[in-house]
Amino acid sequence: MNKKTEACPERSRRDRSQKPALSEAEGTEDSKQYAVKSKQKKNKLLTAYCLLPTAYFLVLASCLLPLVFISCAGIVKPEKIGWREGTLVVYLYLPNSNQQDINFTIEGLEIKQRDGEWIKLSEKPLTIRSPDIAKGQVLLTESAIREGEYDRVMMRVSDANVGRNEKYHTLALPQPRGEIEIEGTVVNIRHGESIALFLIWNPDKSISNNYLFNPSIKMELQKVSPQTLLLYVTNSGSDYVSVIDRFENRVVGVIGVEKNPTGLVLSQEQERLYVLNSRSNSISIIDTSQDYVRDRIQLASGIEPIEMTMIPYSDKRNHGKLYITNMGSNDVTVVDTFMKSQIKSINVGNAPFGISANPSRQEVYVANSGSNSVSVIDSMTDTVKATINVDRKPVDIVVVRDNIYTLNAESDSITVIDTVTKTIKARIQAGINPRKGIYSEQYNRIYLSNYGVGQVSFLIPSSVVITRSINAGNKPIGLTIDEGRKSLYITDYSSDKVILINPVSEVAEKVIIVGKRPYGIVSVK
Repeated sequence: MNKKTEACPERSRRDRSQKPALSEAEGTEDSKQYAVKSKQKKNKLLTAYCLLPTAYFLVLASCLLPLVFISCAGIVKPEKIGWREGTLVVYLYLPNSNQQDINFTIEGLEIKQRDGEWIKLSEKPLTIRSPDIAKGQVLLTESAIREGEYDRVMMRVSDANVGRNEKYHTLALPQPRGEIEIEGTVVNIRHGESIALFLIWNPDKSISNNYLFNPSIKMELQKVSPQTLLLYVTNSGSDYVSVIDRFENRVVGVIGVEKNPTGLVLSQEQERLYVLNSRSNSISIIDTSQDYVRDRIQLASGIEPIEMTMIPYSDKRNHGKLYITNMGSNDVTVVDTFMKSQIKSINVGNAPFGISANPSRQEVYVANSGSNSVSVIDSMTDTVKATINVDRKPVDIVVVRDNIYTLNAESDSITVIDTVTKTIKARIQAGINPRKGIYSEQYNRIYLSNYGVGQVSFLIPSSVVITRSINAGNKPIGLTIDEGRKSLYITDYSSDKVILINPVSEVAEKVIIVGKRPYGIVSVK
């Protein structure tokens, strides 16, 4: 705009120079006044002419501005003016087994700021049954709310009844509107962070005078013990990591990260958890001893980062090199965790997806889903040393001793590659649309998530035979195993759950509700 307004006076001067000078007869007082008025009128017209492109640009910008916020993931809403928000996740659970069979409906949930204002969290009715909650937690809400301090929760309930002698009897509500206020510790919401709040319900103490529903509920903030065996789950649709206690098999906390967390990897000492944020092109570094984000690494290049693996340094505790597949730019980003910076970008095949490390051979294997090949990267020089053609759409790689097992999603197969000769040794028919795999040395099994049919398959590597496939949610993806506790955990992308399977009995034993679109999962040993 400045260039245009500067150019207009020059044009005006140029136009004046081309006009003939006034004669003496035209130089009378009236003529001079007329000339002045004509000049003023002309300058106004020139100014309007100069500002016309600017006005046009502003109108056009106002029409196009909403399109700026449209992305492949949908419409991104700009932050409310003056509001800084965090995420609050609220769970309801029973601390112990109960005797009472009580059902009721939660009509709404609100939380109160310390200055007195109530903030709505949820207005979607949810039916609660004590026998069901005894089996696992219930996620009541996941809400973005203003930062600040909150000191109580209000639950609005209806339709309460109790089961006795194989019949259900209606219970009176505590107030005409069924409002229940729950007081407890102060909840401090910070901008860009996530926190979990737990409502602990005791059904055995929730009926007064044998007819009045007066729920005994207390609230507690998340407090994760560093002594506990933990699981970490990236929720790609919620922008936080769920922390699961493997002793209780329930969520005990959440850790806010950045946009669309997918891949994650633990350091060799398991004191650092690296979380890949796909839409933010960044890595969040979580301290697993205290469960908070201690640092971040911004990636300088790479489009659509999706998966990540690590080659640890032998001389630097808790550090190494991270290798990240970028589906949109057909390369692998290399990050030094000690320097917290990107050090190289390596061109591989088309649409690289799954990636796996082999520290003993100092090699990294990349599944190029768009070019049906596997790239072998030398981690000493960070260059591609070999490319091996496999079946259609390879998406993940599992390393077992001297073999590379490549999962091919479109051909429903597994290609077995020799790590030494880099030649194909065998081809196995797998389940439908295998997506990810994990190897258990104790059980000598490769466990495969079959995304297309909602199953997990059990493969014996030595005999190259799949022994069994069992149901595991709707769209299983990530896997991790706790061999000591006989627990195989699978993230179910479409149902927001983690499925717990006993790898010995091969039976699903528990469901844990986490955030939206859970993707990666890893366990601290």
